[in-house]
Amino acid sequence: MEKRTITILVVAISVALLGLVWIQTKWVKDTLVLKDAQFNESIDNALVAVSDRLERAEARQNLSHLPGSGVSNAIRTDPGTDASGMVAAGLNDDTLDELLRGILSAGMFRDIRERIDPRLLDSLITEELRLRHIQCNFEYGIFSETGEAVLLGLPDLRDSGAVQASAHRTQLFRNDWPQEQRTGSTWWLHLNVPARPSVLLRSMWPMVATSAVFLLLIAVIFGYTVRTILRQKRLGDIKNDLVNNLTHELKTPISTISLACEALNDPGIPKDPEQIRMFTGMIRDENKRLGMLVESVLLSAVTDQGGMRLRTTDVDMHALLAEVVRNSALQAEKRGGRITFQPGAELAHVRGDRTHLTSIFYNLIDNAVKYCSVSPVVRITTRSDAQVLTIEVRDNGIGIPRAEQNKIFDRLYRVPTGNVHNVKGFGLGLSYVKSVVERHGGTIRVESNSEWSEQGTGSRFIITIPYEHGEEGQTTAMRG
Repeated sequence: MEKRTITILVVAISVALLGLVWIQTKWVKDTLVLKDAQFNESIDNALVAVSDRLERAEARQNLSHLPGSGVSNAIRTDPGTDASGMVAAGLNDDTLDELLRGILSAGMFRDIRERIDPRLLDSLITEELRLRHIQCNFEYGIFSETGEAVLLGLPDLRDSGAVQASAHRTQLFRNDWPQEQRTGSTWWLHLNVPARPSVLLRSMWPMVATSAVFLLLIAVIFGYTVRTILRQKRLGDIKNDLVNNLTHELKTPISTISLACEALNDPGIPKDPEQIRMFTGMIRDENKRLGMLVESVLLSAVTDQGGMRLRTTDVDMHALLAEVVRNSALQAEKRGGRITFQPGAELAHVRGDRTHLTSIFYNLIDNAVKYCSVSPVVRITTRSDAQVLTIEVRDNGIGIPRAEQNKIFDRLYRVPTGNVHNVKGFGLGLSYVKSVVERHGGTIRVESNSEWSEQGTGSRFIITIPYEHGEEGQTTAMRG
C-alpha cells in the first residue's frame, strides 16, 4: 500500500471518528435538554395535582361540618355526585348555588396556616413526585404574593431564598371566590430540587457510559489498525530492501566464481601452479561467502520461528574469544587495523552453545570492521561478578545514532545511510546476536554517542551471560 493511500485512509477514518464523537456529544446534550424539560414538566404537574388534592381535602372537611341533609349525605356517600344528582335529591338551582357557596367559602376566611396540614402537604408532594418517578430530596414552601413565607419544609431556613426563587410553583386554592382573591391573600406553593443536575445525570449515566465505551473501543481499534498498517508497510519496505541486497550480494560471488572457472578453462591463459592456486582460492573464498549468506538467511528464519536449539556444554569464554580474535585478525590487518583481547574476568566458564556463542562474536567483529571509515581498532574485554560474565566489544567505527539504537536489533533492520551503499548486509546479524544472547539468559545493549553529523565516535556492545557457581574446588578449576 502506497504512503499516499495510507495517509488518505488515516485522514478519512480520523474525520469519521471525530464526526461520530461530535454526533454523540450533541446527542447527549440534546437528550439532557429534553430530560430537563420533562423533569420540569413532571414537577409542575405534581404541584398542580398537590394543589387540587389539598382543595378537595378541604372541601371534604367543610362538608363534614354542614347540617345533615339528603344532599350532604348523598355527597358523603358518593363524593362523585354532580349537580343533576343534587337536583334529583330535591334541590333547585338557587338552593344548590347557596350550598356550593357554603362549602367553598367555609374555609376561605380562615388563616392559611389553619387550612393546610404540613404533614398532609409533605406526604402529598412525596406521593405525587413518586408517581412521576422522581425520587430525590426536595424543599418546599408556601409564600404570599408579597413574598411572605407562612410554611417552610426544608432542613435549613437559610435555604428559603432558593425555594422562593424556584420556577416551580403553583397557586393554592384556585377556586376561592374572586372577591377573596382581590383582597391579596393569594398563596403559592414553591418546590425546589437542589440535586436536579445529579438526578438528570444519574438517569443518563447508562447511555453516556455505553456511548463512551463504544467510542473508546472504536478509537483503540482504529489506532491498532493504523499501527498495523504502518508496520506492515515498514516490513514490506524492509523485505524489498532485503531482496535487492540479497540479489546484489549473491551476484558478486557468482560472477567471481564464473570468471575464475572461465579463466581455468581458457586455453589461452597459462596454467602455472601459482595461477591455479589463485583461481581456486578465489573460487573457495567466494563459495564460502555464498555459504555464509545462505546461512545468515536460514539462521534468521530459524530464530524467527523459535526453532533455535542450544547444545549446552561448559564453555571457556576466554579460550573462545581468543580463538575468534586470532581468526579475525587478518580481516582487520588488511585495512591497517587490529583486534585486541584483554581478559579481565576471574570466572570465564559458562553453560552455553559454543557454536552460537562463537558466531555472535564473529558477527560483532565483522560489523566493527565493516562500519569503520578509518583503520579499524576493535578491543574485547571481559569482567565478572557473582552472577554474570560481562563481555564488551568496543570499536572506533562510525557509531550508531541515538534514534536508531533501539531498532538495530530488529530483524531485517539496517541503519539508513541515504544513498551510500558501500556496506552490504541484510540486517540479520544483530537480530541473531540478540536471540542467541537471550536464549542463554543474558542481555545485550549498545552505547554510542554518534549523531548523523558525527563520525568515528565508535560503539560499545555490552553482553552479559549468567552462570551457575559450582563447588568451591570446581569454581577454582573453572577460572580462566
